[in-house]
Amino acid sequence: MPKQYRSRTVDVVALNTKTAMTTLGSETAPGALIVPQGASKLEAVIVAAGWHVTAAGRANAMLRIEGSGLPNGPETVVITGVGHPAAVAAAHITEALRVPIGSPVTPGNEILLSAEMLGFLVGDVQVAATLVFA
Repeated sequence: MPKQYRSRTVDVVALNTKTAMTTLGSETAPGALIVPQGASKLEAVIVAAGWHVTAAGRANAMLRIEGSGLPNGPETVVITGVGHPAAVAAAHITEALRVPIGSPVTPGNEILLSAEMLGFLVGDVQVAATLVFA
């Protein structure tokens, strides 16, 4: 079976708040993220983040992967961190990362993605994630 991909994006604007990833770029309501038929595992996740920093401080962003499509339970992936010394607007972009996961999946079941900002509320972070199934 060829690899199959599912992607979502979100803009996280609150601290320590699980923010559901419900968009896919210009496609604002792509529907539930369903494990593809024939998939046996979540091979990896590709994640990227872009920060709009407006306050001094440091923060981290993480990705939560959960739902009935993961029979062994949820996964958490740290995406990126940012530190900024002054309260002036700045942008920080991180290179996309491919993080191996290897968890079994249940085809036809749902996977929920959410992102969260931890540390200090330094502004907002745009997170994009692509799940790679095999």
